[in-house]
Amino acid sequence: MNHPRPAALLWTRQVARDVFHQRFAEPYIARHARAGQFVHLLPGTRHLFRRALSVYATDAKAGTFDVLHQVLGEGTRCLSQLKKGQTVDALGPLGNQFLVPDPGRRAILVGGGLGMAPLRLFALELNQKLTKRSSRRTALERTPILLLGTRTSSLAIAPFELGGIGIRASWASDDGSRGFHGTVVALLADQIADGRIVPEQSVVYGCGPEPMMAGLASLCAQHHLPCWVSLERSMPCGYGVCMGCVIRTQNGTGYETFKRVCRDGPVFDSAQIVF
Repeated sequence: MNHPRPAALLWTRQVARDVFHQRFAEPYIARHARAGQFVHLLPGTRHLFRRALSVYATDAKAGTFDVLHQVLGEGTRCLSQLKKGQTVDALGPLGNQFLVPDPGRRAILVGGGLGMAPLRLFALELNQKLTKRSSRRTALERTPILLLGTRTSSLAIAPFELGGIGIRASWASDDGSRGFHGTVVALLADQIADGRIVPEQSVVYGCGPEPMMAGLASLCAQHHLPCWVSLERSMPCGYGVCMGCVIRTQNGTGYETFKRVCRDGPVFDSAQIVF
Protein backbone atom coordinates (compact mmCIF):
# COMPACT_ATOMS: atom_id res chain seq x y z
CA MET A 1 0.00 0.00 0.00
CA ASN A 2 1.29 3.45 -0.89
CA HIS A 3 1.34 5.62 2.20
CA PRO A 4 3.81 8.13 3.70
CA ARG A 5 7.03 6.62 5.03
CA PRO A 6 10.03 8.15 6.82
CA ALA A 7 13.06 8.43 4.50
CA ALA A 8 16.42 9.13 6.12
CA LEU A 9 18.94 11.33 4.34
CA LEU A 10 22.24 9.55 3.66
CA TRP A 11 24.08 12.37 1.90
CA THR A 12 23.75 15.61 -0.05
CA ARG A 13 26.03 16.74 -2.88
CA GLN A 14 25.90 20.07 -4.64
CA VAL A 15 26.30 19.36 -8.36
CA ALA A 16 25.72 22.83 -9.87
CA ARG A 17 24.71 26.31 -8.81
CA ASP A 18 21.79 25.84 -6.37
CA VAL A 19 21.33 22.24 -7.58
CA PHE A 20 21.57 19.31 -5.15
CA HIS A 21 21.74 15.53 -5.50
CA GLN A 22 20.44 13.69 -2.43
CA ARG A 23 20.18 10.03 -1.43
CA PHE A 24 17.54 8.74 0.96
CA ALA A 25 17.07 5.36 2.62
CA GLU A 26 13.55 4.00 2.12
CA PRO A 27 13.24 0.37 0.93
CA TYR A 28 9.69 0.45 -0.46
CA ILE A 29 10.33 3.34 -2.83
CA ALA A 30 13.71 1.88 -3.76
CA ARG A 31 12.09 -1.43 -4.81
CA HIS A 32 9.05 -0.08 -6.62
CA ALA A 33 10.02 3.23 -8.31
CA ARG A 34 10.36 3.21 -12.09
CA ALA A 35 11.65 5.81 -14.54
CA GLY A 36 9.19 8.64 -15.00
CA GLN A 37 7.59 8.30 -11.58
CA PHE A 38 8.04 10.80 -8.78
CA VAL A 39 8.18 11.01 -5.01
CA HIS A 40 6.38 13.50 -2.80
CA LEU A 41 8.59 14.80 -0.02
CA LEU A 42 7.48 16.94 2.91
CA PRO A 43 10.52 19.18 3.60
CA GLY A 44 9.75 19.84 7.28
CA THR A 45 7.15 20.75 9.84
CA ARG A 46 7.00 24.37 8.64
CA HIS A 47 5.69 23.43 5.20
CA LEU A 48 2.11 22.59 4.31
CA PHE A 49 2.75 21.22 0.81
CA ARG A 50 4.99 18.42 -0.38
CA ARG A 51 7.54 18.80 -3.16
CA ALA A 52 7.18 16.50 -6.17
CA LEU A 53 10.58 15.31 -7.41
CA SER A 54 11.41 12.82 -10.15
CA VAL A 55 13.18 9.66 -9.05
CA TYR A 56 16.78 10.04 -10.22
CA ALA A 57 18.22 6.68 -9.13
CA THR A 58 17.31 3.59 -7.12
CA ASP A 59 19.18 0.76 -5.47
CA ALA A 60 16.76 -1.99 -4.45
CA LYS A 61 19.44 -4.00 -2.61
CA ALA A 62 20.63 -1.05 -0.56
CA GLY A 63 17.08 0.27 -0.11
CA THR A 64 17.88 3.77 -1.36
CA PHE A 65 16.52 6.29 -3.86
CA ASP A 66 17.99 9.55 -5.18
CA VAL A 67 16.47 12.88 -6.16
CA LEU A 68 17.82 15.95 -7.92
CA HIS A 69 16.44 19.40 -7.18
CA GLN A 70 17.18 23.09 -7.55
CA VAL A 71 16.63 25.56 -4.73
CA LEU A 72 13.80 27.77 -5.95
CA GLY A 73 12.00 28.56 -2.70
CA GLU A 74 11.83 27.85 0.99
CA GLY A 75 10.73 24.24 0.57
CA THR A 76 13.62 23.15 -1.64
CA ARG A 77 16.00 25.25 0.49
CA CYS A 78 14.85 23.28 3.52
CA LEU A 79 15.50 20.03 1.66
CA SER A 80 19.00 21.14 0.66
CA GLN A 81 19.87 22.00 4.26
CA LEU A 82 18.87 18.65 5.77
CA LYS A 83 21.58 16.97 7.83
CA LYS A 84 22.67 13.36 7.45
CA GLY A 85 20.29 11.10 9.35
CA GLN A 86 17.38 13.52 9.33
CA THR A 87 14.15 12.13 7.90
CA VAL A 88 11.51 13.47 5.55
CA ASP A 89 7.96 12.25 5.12
CA ALA A 90 8.10 10.47 1.74
CA LEU A 91 5.16 9.33 -0.37
CA GLY A 92 5.70 7.30 -3.49
CA PRO A 93 6.34 6.19 -6.04
CA LEU A 94 3.54 8.14 -7.72
CA GLY A 95 2.46 8.60 -11.33
CA ASN A 96 3.04 6.50 -14.44
CA GLN A 97 6.30 5.52 -16.09
CA PHE A 98 8.14 5.60 -19.39
CA LEU A 99 7.40 2.56 -21.55
CA VAL A 100 10.07 0.67 -23.46
CA PRO A 101 9.95 1.33 -27.25
CA ASP A 102 8.80 -1.36 -29.64
CA PRO A 103 11.50 -3.68 -31.03
CA GLY A 104 13.34 -2.07 -33.92
CA ARG A 105 13.08 1.45 -32.52
CA ARG A 106 15.76 3.30 -30.62
CA ALA A 107 15.01 5.50 -27.61
CA ILE A 108 16.05 9.14 -28.01
CA LEU A 109 16.19 10.76 -24.57
CA VAL A 110 15.91 14.56 -24.63
CA GLY A 111 16.36 16.41 -21.35
CA GLY A 112 16.43 20.07 -20.44
CA GLY A 113 18.05 21.11 -17.18
CA LEU A 114 16.85 18.95 -14.28
CA GLY A 115 14.58 17.15 -16.75
CA MET A 116 17.58 14.88 -17.16
CA ALA A 117 16.72 13.12 -13.85
CA PRO A 118 14.00 10.64 -14.93
CA LEU A 119 15.72 10.09 -18.29
CA ARG A 120 18.90 9.00 -16.53
CA LEU A 121 16.98 6.27 -14.69
CA PHE A 122 15.19 5.29 -17.91
CA ALA A 123 18.53 4.93 -19.71
CA LEU A 124 19.62 2.40 -17.09
CA GLU A 125 16.33 0.49 -17.30
CA LEU A 126 16.60 0.34 -21.10
CA ASN A 127 20.18 -0.86 -20.95
CA GLN A 128 19.26 -3.67 -18.56
CA LYS A 129 16.34 -4.83 -20.73
CA LEU A 130 18.34 -4.69 -23.95
CA THR A 131 21.21 -6.63 -22.43
CA LYS A 132 18.88 -9.40 -21.25
CA ARG A 133 16.90 -9.85 -24.46
CA SER A 134 19.44 -9.07 -27.18
CA SER A 135 22.75 -10.21 -28.53
CA ARG A 136 25.66 -7.94 -27.66
CA ARG A 137 25.74 -6.57 -31.22
CA THR A 138 22.03 -5.72 -31.24
CA ALA A 139 22.17 -4.24 -27.74
CA LEU A 140 24.99 -1.91 -28.74
CA GLU A 141 23.16 -0.88 -31.91
CA ARG A 142 20.08 0.03 -29.86
CA THR A 143 21.85 1.87 -27.03
CA PRO A 144 19.73 4.94 -26.17
CA ILE A 145 20.83 8.30 -27.53
CA LEU A 146 20.95 10.95 -24.80
CA LEU A 147 20.65 14.65 -25.69
CA LEU A 148 20.88 17.19 -22.87
CA GLY A 149 20.34 20.93 -22.83
CA THR A 150 21.46 23.66 -20.46
CA ARG A 151 21.43 27.45 -20.42
CA THR A 152 25.18 27.61 -19.82
CA SER A 153 28.05 25.27 -18.95
CA SER A 154 28.02 26.19 -15.24
CA LEU A 155 24.52 24.69 -14.96
CA ALA A 156 25.29 21.48 -16.89
CA ILE A 157 24.74 18.40 -14.74
CA ALA A 158 26.30 15.24 -16.12
CA PRO A 159 24.19 12.14 -15.25
CA PHE A 160 26.25 9.86 -13.05
CA GLU A 161 26.98 6.17 -13.73
CA LEU A 162 25.99 6.20 -17.41
CA GLY A 163 29.47 6.37 -18.96
CA GLY A 164 30.29 2.93 -17.62
CA ILE A 165 27.57 1.32 -19.74
CA GLY A 166 28.43 3.25 -22.89
CA ILE A 167 25.77 5.96 -22.73
CA ARG A 168 27.28 9.41 -23.18
CA ALA A 169 25.38 12.64 -23.56
CA SER A 170 25.53 15.07 -26.44
CA TRP A 171 25.14 18.58 -25.06
CA ALA A 172 23.46 21.75 -26.25
CA SER A 173 23.75 25.11 -24.50
CA ASP A 174 21.88 28.33 -25.12
CA ASP A 175 25.07 30.40 -25.05
CA GLY A 176 27.31 27.89 -26.89
CA SER A 177 29.55 27.33 -23.87
CA ARG A 178 29.05 23.56 -24.01
CA GLY A 179 28.47 21.46 -27.11
CA PHE A 180 25.93 22.50 -29.74
CA HIS A 181 25.10 26.23 -29.77
CA GLY A 182 21.34 26.34 -29.33
CA THR A 183 18.54 24.50 -27.60
CA VAL A 184 18.44 20.76 -27.14
CA VAL A 185 15.36 20.67 -29.41
CA ALA A 186 17.46 22.35 -32.11
CA LEU A 187 20.15 19.73 -31.49
CA LEU A 188 17.59 16.97 -32.07
CA ALA A 189 16.48 18.68 -35.30
CA ASP A 190 20.13 18.88 -36.41
CA GLN A 191 20.70 15.17 -35.79
CA ILE A 192 17.52 14.27 -37.69
CA ALA A 193 18.61 16.46 -40.60
CA ASP A 194 22.04 14.84 -40.90
CA GLY A 195 20.70 11.29 -40.56
CA ARG A 196 22.14 10.40 -37.17
CA ILE A 197 18.56 9.97 -35.89
CA VAL A 198 16.05 8.26 -38.20
CA PRO A 199 12.43 9.09 -37.25
CA GLU A 200 11.04 5.79 -38.59
CA GLN A 201 13.41 3.90 -36.29
CA SER A 202 13.11 6.05 -33.16
CA VAL A 203 10.92 7.05 -30.23
CA VAL A 204 11.56 10.30 -28.36
CA TYR A 205 11.23 10.65 -24.60
CA GLY A 206 11.50 14.15 -23.16
CA CYS A 207 11.51 15.96 -19.85
CA GLY A 208 12.14 19.61 -19.15
CA PRO A 209 10.46 23.02 -18.93
CA GLU A 210 7.04 23.17 -20.56
CA PRO A 211 8.04 25.56 -23.40
CA MET A 212 10.76 23.09 -24.30
CA MET A 213 8.24 20.22 -24.25
CA ALA A 214 5.97 22.22 -26.57
CA GLY A 215 8.85 22.72 -29.01
CA LEU A 216 9.80 19.06 -28.79
CA ALA A 217 6.22 17.96 -29.47
CA SER A 218 6.00 20.27 -32.50
CA LEU A 219 9.28 19.00 -33.98
CA CYS A 220 8.31 15.36 -33.49
CA ALA A 221 4.88 15.95 -35.05
CA GLN A 222 6.57 17.40 -38.15
CA HIS A 223 8.60 14.20 -38.55
CA HIS A 224 5.80 11.79 -37.52
CA LEU A 225 8.09 10.76 -34.69
CA PRO A 226 6.46 9.18 -31.61
CA CYS A 227 7.13 11.33 -28.56
CA TRP A 228 6.42 10.88 -24.87
CA VAL A 229 7.00 13.73 -22.45
CA SER A 230 7.16 13.98 -18.68
CA LEU A 231 5.65 17.27 -17.55
CA GLU A 232 6.96 19.41 -14.73
CA ARG A 233 4.11 20.91 -12.71
CA SER A 234 3.50 21.96 -9.13
CA MET A 235 1.66 19.04 -7.52
CA PRO A 236 0.53 20.00 -4.00
CA CYS A 237 -1.45 16.82 -3.25
CA GLY A 238 -0.05 14.16 -5.62
CA TYR A 239 -3.37 12.30 -5.78
CA GLY A 240 -5.39 14.46 -8.19
CA VAL A 241 -7.62 15.89 -5.48
CA CYS A 242 -6.51 19.53 -5.44
CA MET A 243 -6.66 19.90 -9.27
CA GLY A 244 -3.58 22.13 -9.14
CA CYS A 245 -1.75 20.39 -11.99
CA VAL A 246 -4.47 20.16 -14.65
CA ILE A 247 -3.51 20.30 -18.34
CA ARG A 248 -5.57 20.39 -21.54
CA THR A 249 -5.47 17.34 -23.81
CA GLN A 250 -7.17 16.19 -27.00
CA ASN A 251 -7.48 12.80 -28.65
CA GLY A 252 -8.18 13.81 -32.24
CA THR A 253 -11.98 14.02 -31.91
CA GLY A 254 -12.00 17.80 -31.82
CA TYR A 255 -12.97 17.90 -28.16
CA GLU A 256 -10.58 18.90 -25.40
CA THR A 257 -10.41 17.17 -22.05
CA PHE A 258 -8.58 17.95 -18.83
CA LYS A 259 -6.10 15.63 -17.18
CA ARG A 260 -4.15 15.78 -13.96
CA VAL A 261 -0.38 15.52 -14.29
CA CYS A 262 0.02 13.79 -10.92
CA ARG A 263 -2.75 11.24 -11.43
CA ASP A 264 -2.87 10.69 -15.20
CA GLY A 265 0.83 11.38 -15.83
CA PRO A 266 3.38 12.79 -15.49
CA VAL A 267 4.22 10.93 -18.74
CA PHE A 268 1.95 11.72 -21.71
CA ASP A 269 1.84 11.16 -25.45
CA SER A 270 2.93 14.62 -26.64
CA ALA A 271 0.45 14.50 -29.54
CA GLN A 272 -2.43 14.59 -27.04
CA ILE A 273 -1.29 17.66 -25.09
CA VAL A 274 -2.64 21.11 -25.91
CA PHE A 275 0.35 23.34 -25.17
